[in-house]
Order: sequence, then structure tokens, then C-alpha cells
Amino acid sequence: MTNRKRKRGWHFRKEFVAGCIIIVLLTIAIFVASAFKTAQRKQTKTPAPLDNIASHTEEEKTTLPPQTVPVASIANPTVSDDDKVIYLTFDDGPTANTKNILDVLDRYGIKATFFVIHTYDGCEAQIKEIYDRGQQLALHSYTHDYSIYRSMDTYFDDLNKISDLVYNATGYRSMLVRFPGGTSNTISRDYCDGIMSALAEELPRRGYQYFDWDWDSTDASGNRRDVDVIVDNATDAIDYGDNHVILLMHDAAAKTTTVEALPQIIEAYRDAGYRFDVLSLTSYTYHHNPNN
Repeated sequence: MTNRKRKRGWHFRKEFVAGCIIIVLLTIAIFVASAFKTAQRKQTKTPAPLDNIASHTEEEKTTLPPQTVPVASIANPTVSDDDKVIYLTFDDGPTANTKNILDVLDRYGIKATFFVIHTYDGCEAQIKEIYDRGQQLALHSYTHDYSIYRSMDTYFDDLNKISDLVYNATGYRSMLVRFPGGTSNTISRDYCDGIMSALAEELPRRGYQYFDWDWDSTDASGNRRDVDVIVDNATDAIDYGDNHVILLMHDAAAKTTTVEALPQIIEAYRDAGYRFDVLSLTSYTYHHNPNN
């Protein structure tokens, strides 16, 4: 074999090996990028702390609202990574849509969590219906006015009012909370610097658990949002492979298409092997990073 042929063969082998190395490096880079994206997506998704109340002094414990067992089933406190669970959550009710939502849930024999507000004088009757029909009641806000973020006092004054309203209607003292706008909202900056970070620390100290969401139906983007859009956004978690889903939806009066989309959302998760559960002090939770 001539030297020229030997060199040509050597160069071919070098190019082949170099190509293989490039392919391997690209594969590794894609895998790392995907893992990083998943880590970013999950943010602080961790099991809810079980020692929130146990850490209080005896004096502090006496000031906490009394606990009662909810009608809805208690969520599994030890959700494994392979356990596929979805928590349907509805904000801003009760309204004219509430009964329709309850009827759909009853039809499928599943439970959801309702983060309620004071929507109108006399809404206690609807709140009691949510409770009597075995759904989970949670606290969103009394006014849903962002001015509640002016201070710790104004926030807890508002929270105590919706807590008392729920208790007076049902005899059940809920300790489950969702902030108006979520923990990551930036509107609170207009009222008090650092208030969301402070509240995220203070609520567990007082025995509450707060919940954000890791999937958004986007029904809040407009009134009568297209049903197909709501369904697609609400079920993206299935394609994404997220086994633990807290889905944000709304029970506001104008969100009629959310009710229309709900059966398709339920069937999609059911067919994908998810079980439906309610949020509780010991359930899986999801916290956004405070932006204020």
C-alpha cells in the first residue's frame, strides 16, 4: 500500500471518529438541556412540610384556628414519583358556574379543590353546597383586591374574613390558601416591597399551607376563551410527562367555557392513568418563587 493510500485511510478514520465524538457530545448536550429545562419547570415542587403546626410553641398553638376533618378525602401524604395524580383547582367562586362544575365532578365521581372568595352577599349557601357535596374548600381572598398586600395586617385581616365566612357557613375551618395572583405575582410591588416573600414565610408559621399551580388552563386570559384552547393548555402536562399536576382553573361567572371544557380535561387525565385528589395540609404542593 502506498503512503498516499495509508494517509487517506488514516484521515478517513480520523474523520469518522471525530464525527462519532461530535454526535455523542450533541446527544449529551441535548440531554443536559432537557434535564435543566425540567428542573426549571418544576421549580420548588416538593412535598408539603408535615411539621408546620408541630413547630409552634404551646402558646402559639392555642391561637391557631381549630382543625376539622374535611368531607373530601385526605390526599396521600406520600405521593411517589411514579404516582400520577392531578389536583383540579378552581379559583374565584362561588358563582352561577359553581353548580355546573359540581354536577360535572359528580358525574365523573371525582373531587376538586375550590379556592373561594366573597363573591356576593349570601354566597355562604353556595359555599356550603360545595362542602356538602364532598368537595374541598380552600381560601383565596375575601375581596380579591390586591390592596390586601399593603401590609401583613391588611392581608391577614382579609384572610381571616374569608376564613370566618367559610367556617360560619360550614363549621369547617380551612387552612389551605392560594394568594390572589399567586406567590410570584408582581402587582404586590405596588403596595408593599417584599410582602410576598414575607407572607410565604409567615403562612406556614401560622399553620396554613399555601398552593400555587404548575399547570394553567389559561382560562383567565379572557372571557369565554375557546374550549379547545383551554383543553389543550390544561392537558399539556400529560404530553410533558408531569406525574404531579396542580391545575389552575376558574369558577368566575364569565368562565362558562371552562365548564364546557371540564369533561374533556377529566377524560384526558383519566385515560392517561391519573387519579384525582384534593389538596390538603399533607398533600403534594407547588410553590412559585416570590417575585417581591
